[in-house]
Amino acid sequence: MPNETDNFDPLSLAIAPPPDETPEERIVRELAEREAVLRSREIDAELKAAKVAMKRYKNAIKILVLGQSLSGKSTTIKNFQRKYAQKAWADERATWKAIILFNLVRSVNIMIDALNRAPVYDPQKQAASPIIALGGALLAERHQSIILRLAPLREVEKDLKLFLGAGATEVEAQTYTTPNEQNQVMFEFKKSNTQEFCVRSSSGWRGVIDRIKTSQNGKESQVHRVVSQVVDSCKADILWLWKDPVTQSILHSQRLRLEDSPGFFIDDIDRIVATDYEPSDHDIMRARLRTTGVQEHHFMLDRTNGTKLDWIMYDVAGIRTSRAAWVPYFKEVTGLLFLAPISAFNERLEEDTSIFRLEDTFMLWKTLCGNKLLSRVQLILFLNKTDLLRKKLEQGILVKKYMPEFDKENTYENVATWFRKIFKKYFIQHSEPGRSFISHFTSVIDTEATSVTLIAVQSAILQHDMAEVGLL
Repeated sequence: MPNETDNFDPLSLAIAPPPDETPEERIVRELAEREAVLRSREIDAELKAAKVAMKRYKNAIKILVLGQSLSGKSTTIKNFQRKYAQKAWADERATWKAIILFNLVRSVNIMIDALNRAPVYDPQKQAASPIIALGGALLAERHQSIILRLAPLREVEKDLKLFLGAGATEVEAQTYTTPNEQNQVMFEFKKSNTQEFCVRSSSGWRGVIDRIKTSQNGKESQVHRVVSQVVDSCKADILWLWKDPVTQSILHSQRLRLEDSPGFFIDDIDRIVATDYEPSDHDIMRARLRTTGVQEHHFMLDRTNGTKLDWIMYDVAGIRTSRAAWVPYFKEVTGLLFLAPISAFNERLEEDTSIFRLEDTFMLWKTLCGNKLLSRVQLILFLNKTDLLRKKLEQGILVKKYMPEFDKENTYENVATWFRKIFKKYFIQHSEPGRSFISHFTSVIDTEATSVTLIAVQSAILQHDMAEVGLL
């Protein structure tokens, strides 16, 4: 005779409605059950999407963009975005207005700081001035009046910093001992070593752009309108001060070349403060916003067979204290794009003024070429800032003065080719045998020329990736 427990189903008992359930309670229960089913389906969909995303991430081409600070890494990323993510590039165009205005105001205030460090004109004391002895200049009454009229730009800079994010602090002035151009006299001067404004963002400048895009109540356009009005009211004084020979002499004596710095827009002031101003591609390439954090950029690039392939590019901070953050990315990248600013042969490293920037770049390149984790990674060298290199050589700056081993005529072709040979020599010395040396001379603010280079980079990376998986 069957036992009653043979037909007992604990699950049916658990989900059965209470025997004394009212109609109202039944409606509430069934609604909760439907919501639970929907949530379960949502979780399943999220897990499936995460699995697909993980697969795409695993199969993606991953590129690490490295180089010291101010080498052109962010500008290179912008070039990739402009070419391969055109919708995002167009959507972000207006957002760069605030950053470009900040660059403009910052340049003016740096110029004013330099003038404030210069002595004021005094006929009774000028003969005793060491600045005059070295061919410098003294501020006249007109300079002082203009500086006072431009004082509101200090508050404008502060407001823009608050709008963009938390900024860096200033450090104490340092004393430098420097020979004059004839190497006859040694003198000391105080140089205000102002740390570059830096936005603290875990996702780099992309995070800043996203935050500006989502500003409430049109705050971004309001900031641009107000700041533009203030700068426009100061425009005549700014241009007079910038074009004044005394100002240029003082900037030169303090070794400040604002026009060669990223984010220089004083010459474009008429266009930028216009009410209908829209940043051009060239403006965005030149704009400068230093950020912390690793930036991760996603692009869809074409394969040779016409299908699409995910590319992920990582931009990591280049200052010395941040270089330890590079190593975790070495294990999984397909390619490494190294930016070498060859125009910096006569510039000191910001973090250690005893080292020239190009010397530091050579050391970085040797380290990367010899790193065992990167032995199977395609290295691509951008010999960058060729426009600035050409400009310096045309001004008569001698490479041999800073690199005595250079024994050729001081022309752009000779210098650029010589630098490339040095990088190739280190590459051969420190790399695994059989590795291909790939290099390009670049000026990454030149969008059209760089587009051609990016196609070559894409081809080299894809070819290397296919070889790694055994398809070549």
